[in-house]
Amino acid sequence: MTKTPVFHSPDVIFSVVGISIAVYEVVIFTRSTRSSQMDLEVSALPRPWRRMLGACILSVLALQSIPVCAAELWSAGKGSQILDTCKIDLTKDTVRTFWRDADGVPFGTITRVLTSLNFHGERMVCASNAGIHGKDLVPIGLYVENGKVLRRLNKRKEGFGNFYLQPNGVFWLSDRGASISSTDEVQSRWEQIAPAIKFATQSGPILFLADQINPVFTPGSDNRLVRNAVCLKSNAEIVLAKSRYPINLHDFATVLRDEVGCHDGLYLDGSVSALYPFEGRLIETELGPMIGVVEPKH
Repeated sequence: MTKTPVFHSPDVIFSVVGISIAVYEVVIFTRSTRSSQMDLEVSALPRPWRRMLGACILSVLALQSIPVCAAELWSAGKGSQILDTCKIDLTKDTVRTFWRDADGVPFGTITRVLTSLNFHGERMVCASNAGIHGKDLVPIGLYVENGKVLRRLNKRKEGFGNFYLQPNGVFWLSDRGASISSTDEVQSRWEQIAPAIKFATQSGPILFLADQINPVFTPGSDNRLVRNAVCLKSNAEIVLAKSRYPINLHDFATVLRDEVGCHDGLYLDGSVSALYPFEGRLIETELGPMIGVVEPKH
């Protein structure tokens, strides 16, 4: 697994410090010419001590400027089976789904979601499409946002496309964490779990549950597409994943389970798959529901 974190990276902090130490020293020199007693005392320190002092100050500033979220971007797999992923920690990260704006119009693209968040003083850490939708950008199945059921559970067993490949399922969030359940299970437990659901999206097929890969998948299949999914390492650890290259469903599920370390996985879509911010050019892709990690702007 090739890990490429971009948040909380010591390399980032030390790069900022290294670049900025010279600036700090210039500031010290400039201010000392104004005869500040404190500046004169600092500038009188040996150069190594001044550099150390500057590094300490700038390190603190750098740490303060780093987002408090724990989300990490990294890659897993190898060769033609590389997946780009966003690893989410629900104990530290805020996850939301997005479909329509305040006027009831579908956002349609990640770009529009970013604009809306920026207007409200927030930023997106990572995001992806969140389930299969129709041509009108309406989710085909269950969609819950902020506790409101905006689209009902789709109980159909037969239909065209991957959504109806059985078993399909639901990714849902509650105060107890994240879950991926089959549609049949959600249907049978709806009265019990519905009041607890804060966000949910229905899609299909389920890639694997409890480490067991969906038996309808064919190993070595030539049906390869760029695909994306949501999977769970635990009820507090979510991974949004997108294949970098076309891949079949069996291999996709295998990499998510064996390389990413997830135990449950739900297919979200293929071909139109997008994972922000890995490929900025994809944020204009037309999408229905979306899911992402949000934090306040700093």
